[in-house]
Amino acid sequence: MDKLYELIQSRAYLRPKIKVIGIGAGNNAAEVKAYQDTYRVPFPLFTDDDFSIHKILGQVKTPYFIGIKIHENGSHEVFYSRVGAFKEPAAFLEHVIRLSGLR
Repeated sequence: MDKLYELIQSRAYLRPKIKVIGIGAGNNAAEVKAYQDTYRVPFPLFTDDDFSIHKILGQVKTPYFIGIKIHENGSHEVFYSRVGAFKEPAAFLEHVIRLSGLR
């Protein structure tokens, strides 16, 4: 995830368009902060200590990735939704860019 985040940040045109966040399913604020500090996570992490976000997403396994495109009129669409890790950050980013229509 760190490498993916670095790749996004290294491209000026992507920085304002692609945001990375982490959700700590079942984790409270102290646990999320400890994780962020221990692993030096450069992107925002959010708590989900009551599993409410996890439940809304369908109680998916982790890791889980979701891509949401926000249109100019304020509507949104899910263009990517998959459980499981990716192997190559650069290839994953290119896939997301293609699916989102950023190219």
